[in-house]
Amino acid sequence: MIEGSKGDIGPSITADQFIVDNCKDICIPASEVTAVSAIWGLMLLASHPEWQTRIRGEVSELCKGGVLSFDVLHKMKALKMVVLEVLRLYPATAFVSRQALTNLKLGDVEIPKGVNIWLWMLELHTNPNFWGADSEKFNPERFADGISKACKSNQAYIPFGLGARVCPGQSLAMTQLQVLFAIILSNFNLTMSPTYRHSPQFALLIKPEFGVNLLIRKI
Repeated sequence: MIEGSKGDIGPSITADQFIVDNCKDICIPASEVTAVSAIWGLMLLASHPEWQTRIRGEVSELCKGGVLSFDVLHKMKALKMVVLEVLRLYPATAFVSRQALTNLKLGDVEIPKGVNIWLWMLELHTNPNFWGADSEKFNPERFADGISKACKSNQAYIPFGLGARVCPGQSLAMTQLQVLFAIILSNFNLTMSPTYRHSPQFALLIKPEFGVNLLIRKI
């Protein structure tokens, strides 16, 4: 970033501001996005206690009271399925944008060069044509045989984007969520609070407007 700030960054921004803006871009995806995904994941797990039990058993069986290592984490199939399903139903970002670099045609729509195309993530991730009749339901089992078998298009699941601009922190975010859920569910039982109000707020990130209130009991 420091080297980049010394290049041609335009007349309307200083080198210091260029560095600060890029640091913000790194900070938000690295912390805020994962935190929002974790919040929705805990809500879904609290709403589906059978998956809490399944993950808890998987952690107990594979860890055997030891350290939650990367190798052990890699073997936790149920845990990974849950994380994939959380990111399908509640992708952290509401939109993915792309710019047409040439004149192109999508179906019957002519798109001129330079036009920005915005993809509504929730529509893509819950489209029954791709995901089946239960597309809006929490069903981690759909990922039992991987993402390619879960939906009818390998481009219908893009919580981290797609192609050359896919999120570079994808593996880190997945690992963080798996570790978080494994540790919490190994020690606590989650249930929904009667005060919880379900109201996803759609902005740059998909956040719970009134927060997520859970009842947590030590196991």
